[in-house]
Amino acid sequence: MKMANFYPGPSRVYSHITEYIYEAYMDGVMSANHRSELFMDLMVKTKSTLSEKLCIPEGYELVFTSSATECWEIIAQSLTQKGSQHFYNGSFGEKWASYSSALVPTTNVHFGINEVLPTGDVSEDVDVLCVTHNETSNATIVRQESLQMLREENLGKLIAVDATSSLGGVKLDFTLADVWYASVQKCLGLPAGMGVMILSPKAQEVAYNIGEGNRYNSLVRILDNAKKHQTVYTPNVLSIYLLMRTQKASKGIDYIAEKLSRRLVQYEELISSKAGVSHLVENEAVRSSTVLALKVDDPEVLKSQAEEYGIILGNGYGPWKPSTIRIANFPAIKSREVEKLIGFLDKHL
Repeated sequence: MKMANFYPGPSRVYSHITEYIYEAYMDGVMSANHRSELFMDLMVKTKSTLSEKLCIPEGYELVFTSSATECWEIIAQSLTQKGSQHFYNGSFGEKWASYSSALVPTTNVHFGINEVLPTGDVSEDVDVLCVTHNETSNATIVRQESLQMLREENLGKLIAVDATSSLGGVKLDFTLADVWYASVQKCLGLPAGMGVMILSPKAQEVAYNIGEGNRYNSLVRILDNAKKHQTVYTPNVLSIYLLMRTQKASKGIDYIAEKLSRRLVQYEELISSKAGVSHLVENEAVRSSTVLALKVDDPEVLKSQAEEYGIILGNGYGPWKPSTIRIANFPAIKSREVEKLIGFLDKHL
């Protein structure tokens, strides 16, 4: 790979991807019929491997979608009866709320980037609570203690969590929510083009009780096919295979989370020593470990200098675009690339 890519998604893919693609070709996976024994065996292996490596509880079902964005539609049309309430402090959580509002009644709770998740203001008129776990636009995270409080105070409601830039990089307690979803191009280290949904037994039960089955991606259809280790429509078979192979090679989420924490310490030591850079998120307690958003004097100049040095930095996003850069702290990024970036930042900040 010519450039060290720190864009927060799509970002660097795992280095053995080309080897795995060749394996998939030689094994006939790329041309496998999605009703075939070969594909069904692949589905079983992929789901069991992902469950093992990410510590997903027994009884939770894994299904695949075209993207995390498709999951917005599935949650609204197949799991929501009365309405959804959205908690967000950034652009992607706001987009989710806006999309849902076109399909179901929504209530929105906006909170600041330095604030913890406000769990005490839940409407009685909703049955699904929607939370962005790791807000990629501003590098905030919702701590699991906050999710636990939300869970304990709202036992009758489903909780859906966008974990797009944390699934595969942060050890998650999946029992704290009923729906978790992500795309594969961030912490899972794959090319873009597929989403993953993780559904609790309660979410599956609600989907069947509602029984919404009028669309090609209705959740009951997806779950019926998942029980047969199949999919509703022809899926991204190659991406499923790559997910299985990369997770099989993984040392597990405990190891990965610890590795990313060690890297974060390196970044923190550099940032604290420089006057020309600071965190966008001042409250360390709600600061992401997989995405950094840094305030710098001239983001465009810094990005151009980095590109000349063989490094891709992420743009700021939304209202923070003019004043920030974003840096991915994803598992597939090599240690030597991190060292290269730290050396560059040390020289140019």
